[in-house]
Amino acid sequence: MNPYDHAHALARAIREWEPFQRALDAIRALDQEPAAKDMLVDYLRRQWRMEAKQLRGEALTDEERSTMQKLAEVVQLNPSVQKYLQADRELHTLMMDVHTILSTTLADVHVVSAAEIFEEMGRDK
Repeated sequence: MNPYDHAHALARAIREWEPFQRALDAIRALDQEPAAKDMLVDYLRRQWRMEAKQLRGEALTDEERSTMQKLAEVVQLNPSVQKYLQADRELHTLMMDVHTILSTTLADVHVVSAAEIFEEMGRDK
């Protein structure tokens, strides 16, 4: 079997996996709660902006950290949002684990690693 067939089989398995199904169920529930969905989308956008800032090497302010902590506490109060975020964390963990597995295999054919490039740039991974 070629790698593409395995990739498609993995995609099918993920779609059948409980955390994926829970994420779909949570999205359907959030579609019935527009205010909660808007709050979640706002939270995720803010989170992505903060992560992007950190990736650019910029430090987060205490105010930014505090605001996100408070916002995280508020969004977690909604059961649909909470279910979505939990399932999303599990899916993200799976994605990172699969990425690690593939990266480890493909490292054998890379001339230079991302870690080496970051080290040359004076940054951590």
